[in-house]
Amino acid sequence: FDSLTGKPSSTALSMSSIPEDDDNFNLPFFNLPNLNMKDIFEDIKLPPPPEDHFALSGDIVVLFVYTYVDHIINSLFYEASHMDLPHLVTATLDPHSFAPVPVWFDPYQITEHGHWLIRNTVENPYSPATAASGLAFVSISFCWIVCGYFTQAFQMRNTLECDTSDALLVSLRTWAFTALLMVGLAFGSDYLWHQIDLIQPQSPAARGGMTTADADFIFDSLTTIAFWRMLYNALLGYSRK
Repeated sequence: FDSLTGKPSSTALSMSSIPEDDDNFNLPFFNLPNLNMKDIFEDIKLPPPPEDHFALSGDIVVLFVYTYVDHIINSLFYEASHMDLPHLVTATLDPHSFAPVPVWFDPYQITEHGHWLIRNTVENPYSPATAASGLAFVSISFCWIVCGYFTQAFQMRNTLECDTSDALLVSLRTWAFTALLMVGLAFGSDYLWHQIDLIQPQSPAARGGMTTADADFIFDSLTTIAFWRMLYNALLGYSRK
């Protein structure tokens, strides 16, 4: 309405003066943020590489000896449990017989109470992941190296440039993570073996989880690795304050 002439204004609105609608139907329903994977991985800082290669090599040697001794002793127990007991008892009691018998063989004890190894020994008491000496060594060594890398167990400040108690604490933390991984390998390999059994029966069959021999092998390794790390730090270590 024109206030000067008193008549209605005939000015038309141009299309450019009409505000645009904010709705944009060409955009997706969900606006996802732009993720730069390169920036994400740059923010993740990995631990430094191992610098105490002597400690790392010593760990591998200790685990190698421990693994093979453990499996050899179990194998000897299994062989001893399958001895021909009646023949050995007769040969031992016969003064004219020179049959080779173990030094711990007691015919009177076995005749009265039986052979305890027969009731406590099986052919392969381990899960598939630790059934063979070589496989068990590779498994526990791999878990130890991976866990030791992230706990920085192979850094000089955690092996030699620290007190013995600090070195043992780092070793204990590394071993705890290693044991968790080994328990997972034991259960996982046995479960996988069971699934294979369902398709094609295997020999030996799955154990149904982690066995007593697996638990002994995994958790007894703490004493071996802790003794080595304590000896290494006590003999060659120096503390930097």
